[in-house]
Amino acid sequence: MASWPAHPALLGTPTRRVDGPVKASGRAKYTYDLQRPGMLYGRILRSPHACARVLSIDLSAAERAPGVKFAMPVIDLANPEPLTHKVMYQGQEVAALAAETEEQGADAARLIKVEYEVLPHVATVEQAMRPEAPKVFPDGNVREANVDETGDVEAALKASAHVVEGLYWTQVVTHSCLETHGLVCEWSGDQLTAWSSTQAVHGMREGLARGLGIPQTSIRVISQYMGGGFGSKLGTDPQDVICAQLAKGAGRAVKLMLDRKEEQLSTGNRPSAYARVRAGVDADGKLTAFDAETWGTGGAGRGAGYPLPYNIYQIPVRRRRHKDVYINAGTQRAMRAPGHPQGAFITEVVLDELADQAGLDPLELRLRNLPAEAPDEMWRRYFPMGAEKIGWSRRHATGDPTPGPIKRGLGCAANRWAGAGSRRTQGQCEIFPDGGVTMRIGTQDIGTGTRTLVKMVTAETFGLPLDQVVVEIGDTQYPFAPGSGGSITVGSVTPTTRVTCEKALAALAEKIAPELGVDPAAIVASNGRVHAVNDPSRGMPWKDACKRLGTAPISVDGQWETGLSSVGTSGVQFADVEVDVETGITRVRKIVCVQDCGLIIDRLTAESQCYGGITMGIGYALFEDRILDRNTGQMVNPNMEFYLLPGPSDIPAIDVTLMDQPERGVVGLGEPPTISTAAAIANAVSNAIGARIRHLPITPANVLAALAEARARERRGASGSPQATEPGGVQGAPPINIGGAR
Repeated sequence: MASWPAHPALLGTPTRRVDGPVKASGRAKYTYDLQRPGMLYGRILRSPHACARVLSIDLSAAERAPGVKFAMPVIDLANPEPLTHKVMYQGQEVAALAAETEEQGADAARLIKVEYEVLPHVATVEQAMRPEAPKVFPDGNVREANVDETGDVEAALKASAHVVEGLYWTQVVTHSCLETHGLVCEWSGDQLTAWSSTQAVHGMREGLARGLGIPQTSIRVISQYMGGGFGSKLGTDPQDVICAQLAKGAGRAVKLMLDRKEEQLSTGNRPSAYARVRAGVDADGKLTAFDAETWGTGGAGRGAGYPLPYNIYQIPVRRRRHKDVYINAGTQRAMRAPGHPQGAFITEVVLDELADQAGLDPLELRLRNLPAEAPDEMWRRYFPMGAEKIGWSRRHATGDPTPGPIKRGLGCAANRWAGAGSRRTQGQCEIFPDGGVTMRIGTQDIGTGTRTLVKMVTAETFGLPLDQVVVEIGDTQYPFAPGSGGSITVGSVTPTTRVTCEKALAALAEKIAPELGVDPAAIVASNGRVHAVNDPSRGMPWKDACKRLGTAPISVDGQWETGLSSVGTSGVQFADVEVDVETGITRVRKIVCVQDCGLIIDRLTAESQCYGGITMGIGYALFEDRILDRNTGQMVNPNMEFYLLPGPSDIPAIDVTLMDQPERGVVGLGEPPTISTAAAIANAVSNAIGARIRHLPITPANVLAALAEARARERRGASGSPQATEPGGVQGAPPINIGGAR
């Protein structure tokens, strides 16, 4: 059985990405950069309405337009099922065409005549949940779920020494990939080649085959470089099948890359989360009960699942009643740690409020309610480490008493994730007589450094420098690997690479063992030599060993094995913020991250995962918000001007401490670092301004509204936490922006 080296030469070191130079110099070819001979450009006509029935589609004028080679309806009006004639959100695909230039395609798309019967729509969760709301979806706008209950909630809350009660929520945000969704499709007879910006080359092949009704053997998918996905590029989308159909109809290669507006409307989002919570602690600060009525929207007919309470702290009695709310908007899909940022935000903010009620330090309350340590549950150790790094000892009680408008605050939160590998992953390794090595695996590098990790494990196994190893990935012609989602990639491809390379090394050892006079099982490779494990003098240089192969290279196939990876991560984050209480502007000064991930393959890449995840968490906390017009259902900020993302000046100092656990094997790290950032920032803002932040994003308007509500409560003589109210009357929530709609 394969194993990781006890004293690695490469693994765990900070190694620069092998594709860094080609990316930095512009030589890396992304899907957007590809040009094929005679290539056309695809264009999709999309619905301008939030809900409508398509009555007719007239392509005749578009087909006669200059440069147009093929046009087609996407809505099949010949289908006898009337539901297929409806569009359920702005941006849904209606028709498509291919033209000689992008400009000709855009001009021709405007000539397509579509007759719509505009239907009633619901653009916010409040609209959809009203009793008088139009029934937009066949089974209703709201889907009730089962009640999940453990223990007697009412009795536990009644017996609690302190109880908080309130409404908490998070907004809908989009993936906002720098490289938009899209692909280039080219047919050769019945064989389709698709160069796709995808997180799953094999998954894309499967989806295209299903959508086109052809065998997977007729399709090849290639993705050498891609510019971000964050979960939105795991599946096959309508534009993928449309592009292949346009290429088939036109008889030429077609490139179809979405523009920024299309990207915002139709390629997925992180759903919203609302929770009306009651929670309590006893006199010793132990959590007693957590009661939540929750809902959220994943768009048109899609749910909004998220864990609540977030499964870190020990809560003996709990109840949750959840419902999914459907609105006429683009549908949700996996976004970096699906559900976890929402669940962590709500739970961690509630914990800070309970700490204030009980007169406890929020860190102390957390420590009193953590489970016992386990390899994947190390929060008891990590919280004190992070506290020391952020300077928690200088934390003041809620509300910075310092004179002047600039207030400072500290907050913290925790995260967890699975990060397991896939046992279906396969690889192929070749050793050539001249000493060259090629490792092939059908994974893809979505920007996280997968190509570098595969090369490092291969070079480590053979005792070679990185430049002596060739890695081939991103192609369905290579052995199967799963999509890059759920943080499973490193736990899938690095064990498979190690297993496959060790099998290849064993085959080489069989060739040279008689000459060395040692058992093949006792032969290892290190420092450019192949030698007996206990006697390095009994060996030969790597290239001399490979010469013994004659003219036939060694070629072996391998598959993922247990024992080289594990499941489960734990981590904590602390935030240091300053808030101007006159303008409401929040600036994050520092984030401290303490995170484990099993065996670290490339320390530099692992740290980069944390930096990237935290940056996304800052955007979620402070800036991002999909805003829909409640009257039309249209998105009012589908661009990079008014859909706000953090820029370089918004990124604070980020202190990352990675806790190496080599005995566990590798565990995925892509998602954990983005989970707890927003919660830590929200708690830090509340600590700074003395007013509770219960929803995201923490915009200047929302900060000022929270301060105004706190002052109003003081004037009313109110004490403790505000009671839960309906949306629109929640602390710090301007009514015009509830649920991301105006």
